Amino acid sequence: MEQSTAPRVRPLRVRSAALLLALAVAGCAQSPADPEAEAPVGNAVHSSDAAAAPTTLTGAGVFKPRTTMAIVYNRKLVPKGAQASVTAESTGGKTVTSLVVEGLVPNHRYGAHLHVAPCGKGPADAGAHFQHIAGRADATSEVWLDLKTDGSGAGRATARHDWPLTGGEVPHSLVLHARPTTPSEQPAPRIACLTLN
Repeated sequence: MEQSTAPRVRPLRVRSAALLLALAVAGCAQSPADPEAEAPVGNAVHSSDAAAAPTTLTGAGVFKPRTTMAIVYNRKLVPKGAQASVTAESTGGKTVTSLVVEGLVPNHRYGAHLHVAPCGKGPADAGAHFQHIAGRADATSEVWLDLKTDGSGAGRATARHDWPLTGGEVPHSLVLHARPTTPSEQPAPRIACLTLN
């Protein structure tokens, strides 16, 4: 009886191994034909890579009328000699943005936001507010750096966000507005701009 069962067990094992080998080969053969079969949903790979890669954007200068690095559009609210410096640092999936100004109108409240395009000769050249979540116009999606200057016209503001600046999705300028941000109203006139790099 042992002789009759031994031949049957051996071919079954061989057939099982052959079947597993055929399935493995078939699975490997399908991978190149269907590259999206195991691709991550959305940009999960990109966001984890971006969180690991630090990004720093800076802009600074004395506001002058004929330059796009630090340009003035309104000398009444941005007097001659006024200057600013902005830094946006993104690391570990978080972003901290800081603005320092000097020589502005003393004891005045200004609005300030990061914008999508570099500064240009016209105030509108900087484009819309930079938004981490497109269409969401609030301080959790946009970078608001509103401030009040002291008696000498100096001031500073910092914004912290729980999201990174990633790849091409970065702001390209900081725009100084005539008044602080009021969410229910249109942004105040643009009075100066710093290009980020």
